[in-house]
Amino acid sequence: MGSELVRFSVQSFAKARVLGKSVRVKVDVGLGDRTIEDLWASMANDGSLDTLLALPERLAQTPDIVGWMGDFQPGDDAYTYLAGVLVQPDTTVLDGFVSREIAPCDMAIGWIQGTEGNEGGDMMANASGQVTRAMKENGYEYDGSNGLFELEYYSYERFRGPVERGEKAILDFYSPCKKAN
Repeated sequence: MGSELVRFSVQSFAKARVLGKSVRVKVDVGLGDRTIEDLWASMANDGSLDTLLALPERLAQTPDIVGWMGDFQPGDDAYTYLAGVLVQPDTTVLDGFVSREIAPCDMAIGWIQGTEGNEGGDMMANASGQVTRAMKENGYEYDGSNGLFELEYYSYERFRGPVERGEKAILDFYSPCKKAN
């Protein structure tokens, strides 16, 4: 199954915290690796996801969840994947959970939708590349000055709800950016 970028914008992003649970993921894993899926499944099974979705400090009123990818430095063979929710920046980190801060910045936001053919590649694996191309086409570039990270945003409206109904889902993909020189 392929994917395509169906919407692109650059928006100001306010300071926030990602709160959840994390795993280290090898950079060179194939599409069959279940490390990230297993993390989400364990959080659903042990009640961690319900705990996070019940927090009054969540930024979204809908049950939106995020996958933060970061703690990567050039030359590293792994990165941190933090599965969780976006919360107010001063939210207390609960026992058994971890957090990462997101500084206020401009964010390139791409909506990636699955397609029937193979063009565009896997929605999850190729989201960063699709958003990076759109940034360049619109006069922007990646901005790592606030930390090297990107964010999968699983909106209930565009991703989780459609998946539950057997419809096409749209993944929101966030990447810090700045105007290119």
